[in-house]
Amino acid sequence: MLTVAEAVKILSKKNITHSEEMVRRWIRKGKIKDAVKFSNKEGWLIPEDSLDEVIAAKTYMNSGIKSTKEYRKGYQDALAYIKERDYELIKQSPPVYEKEFTIYRDDALDLAENMLPEEQLANPFKKFVDDTLFRCSHAEPLSSIVVKVLNNWVLVEDTNDIYNIAKLPNLNVTFEDHLTRALLRDQFNTFKRTSLAI
Repeated sequence: MLTVAEAVKILSKKNITHSEEMVRRWIRKGKIKDAVKFSNKEGWLIPEDSLDEVIAAKTYMNSGIKSTKEYRKGYQDALAYIKERDYELIKQSPPVYEKEFTIYRDDALDLAENMLPEEQLANPFKKFVDDTLFRCSHAEPLSSIVVKVLNNWVLVEDTNDIYNIAKLPNLNVTFEDHLTRALLRDQFNTFKRTSLAI
């Protein structure tokens, strides 16, 4: 049988606890089995087998926490690697992608008009969107643009702009509308910096 002080010495070496009060609390809660107290002067006496069980349980818990942290770190590292790999794949020429969809010019211009609180900016902004998204290097604006998707990355084919879907605000709309709004928000920020400064 071990006294509380003797038990704490053993537990300290195992980096489990350095506190006698903690050991007494474990005894009161029944976490250390079969401990007995014959008198207040003598204090608690702990069977060595019971202390061994506590050591085994605490060591297992601590190793589990450590391995969980290591697992999470490994998982996060893997996600970061995949994200970087996918970014490189979608920006290469030709891009590697999983799916594609089309943004139609009329729909985008309607959204652009509805985004603006100031009515007098609607037409200049729509022209800006036409020039930067749908015309690019073409003589006339295209009726649509193609968007390619790989995991969290989106490539706008005609402009070569790449977006991270994970960073887009969470809107309760279809993915296509969600991305179109994100493109238009970026276009509007550029429009404000350039056109409105003149």
